[in-house]
Amino acid sequence: GIAEAVATAMDLVGGSGDRPMLQIDRPGQQILRRSCIQITDDEVSIHFSARLPAAGRRILGHKAIDLLCEDLPGVVASGLVYRNLDAHRLASLCTSVADAEALRAQLSQQGLAAFVADGSRLPRATGASDEPMAADIVAWQSPETLSVELNLADGRPITGTGFRQGVTVIVGGGFHGKSTLLDALRLGIYAHVPGDGRERVVCDSTAVAIRAEDGRRVSGVDLSPFIGALPHDQSPSHFISDDASGSTSQAAAIVEAVEQSCQLLLIDEDTAATNFMIRDHCMRQLISDDREPITPFIDRVRQLAASGISTILISGGSSDYLGVADTVIAMDNYQPSDVTTRAHELVVPS
Repeated sequence: GIAEAVATAMDLVGGSGDRPMLQIDRPGQQILRRSCIQITDDEVSIHFSARLPAAGRRILGHKAIDLLCEDLPGVVASGLVYRNLDAHRLASLCTSVADAEALRAQLSQQGLAAFVADGSRLPRATGASDEPMAADIVAWQSPETLSVELNLADGRPITGTGFRQGVTVIVGGGFHGKSTLLDALRLGIYAHVPGDGRERVVCDSTAVAIRAEDGRRVSGVDLSPFIGALPHDQSPSHFISDDASGSTSQAAAIVEAVEQSCQLLLIDEDTAATNFMIRDHCMRQLISDDREPITPFIDRVRQLAASGISTILISGGSSDYLGVADTVIAMDNYQPSDVTTRAHELVVPS
């Protein structure tokens, strides 16, 4: 809240074009500990940059004095003195943090990996903006079969969708909110500012978003759960590469997450390596297992769930994961529905 107030005050200090004379890291939609404002029992430290007025290579001394001795104290007064701050805004920020922590603390007790409160508004303004969509926002409404009740920090109950521990698959047509939902869950490890729309979207605090990263460096990672014998006698149990492929980079990301005690993996098929995620029946017959060193994630996801590591993944173009899913959620115009029973009927016809 203080960083937000200071940034706003600095915007009022005149500058040329769109470059303010005083700049500080502007907070986003998540409420985080920030290095730009540090508060201890004895002092408050502000870390900012000042663009001194100049003509060519000469500093304009009198204008610099105005900036540092008049404008800057005004910023401090506007952003740090309590009576000049929006007390209601500060209180609502604190409430948002307390509610998010309270909801997150109840997940494991309820056997949940994540929670989206009814009334949440997940769509963003644009694909390049984390700001909420200003109009035509569809409020989240939980399907009855997935609805759970949790308590806010003050004890008030709220309802929403409980994403159960295990394997959850999100399906649906293009542009219907699958990735929007997964992005909201990915950021559910943080509290959000009031008005963001995702204040009461939370997930397990250890959650990690997994993706393929072609070209990343991998050093000394044990990929043997996913990668078998490799050419040139390279050991998958101590894999090293300066230019990893999509499949090996995704395998490394999962192993690294598990080593850090991650209990929830979030995967979007759009950013995953297809040959790492699935290998269908025809391909298994064409290329036998002894000729394919990659064990696809679908062969390990149930084992991970049994060991306490849940997975929430988007699968909009393949039905392979329906057979290993505990829950299948279909997104339609940003609204969820529970299609688990139907999905299982399709995978195992009667």
